[in-house]
Amino acid sequence: MTDDLSAGPTPCPRGEQEVPAGRLRGADLVGYAVEATDGSVGRVDAVSTEAGPEHVVVATRDVLLSKKVLLPLAAVTRIDEEAQLLHVGYDTERIKGAPRFDGDMRVTDPSFRALIDEHYGLPGTA
Repeated sequence: MTDDLSAGPTPCPRGEQEVPAGRLRGADLVGYAVEATDGSVGRVDAVSTEAGPEHVVVATRDVLLSKKVLLPLAAVTRIDEEAQLLHVGYDTERIKGAPRFDGDMRVTDPSFRALIDEHYGLPGTA
């Protein structure tokens, strides 16, 4: 059996686009809503400018508590620029359960980076 590769990629819904490698920058995404695989999880926070080129900071929403967590940009699967919406490949529990983002701790700190990578199941970079 052979795959028909001539069909090309499936087009995204109107207003949405696939995420080309290297296109995302946290500063450009501030204020975007973040949609996990099972629902809304929060918004990209302004402190994303401090998170480095590979992450954004998401201000999560809960009934009683909210916190800011680091989310790898590699998790973004689609962007709806019209609706200012990021679709990500993790569920809300995984994102909300991430270690709290501490603005005093640099994303490049090897121990913090290892903790984030481990949480999201990414290959270690520390």
